[in-house]
Amino acid sequence: MSEPITLYKDGAAVTVYAPSVARELRAQGWTNEPDADVDDVPCAFKEAYVDEAEFVNISEPVVPVKRGRPKKAAK
Repeated sequence: MSEPITLYKDGAAVTVYAPSVARELRAQGWTNEPDADVDDVPCAFKEAYVDEAEFVNISEPVVPVKRGRPKKAAK
């Protein structure tokens, strides 16, 4: 089974899983992109709430993180 392919025509959308079926539908006028004049978008885009406190201040210096095991103490 392959990845799903969503095709659009006249405001309608159909998802198929067989490449051969997708080729047949494209021959009938279906496209990979929705019509530009259709108001419905297949994905819902929402205004994201941005909290400014989440962002790191770029002007602050970056402190490197120590990685690995600590060194053994010398005897």
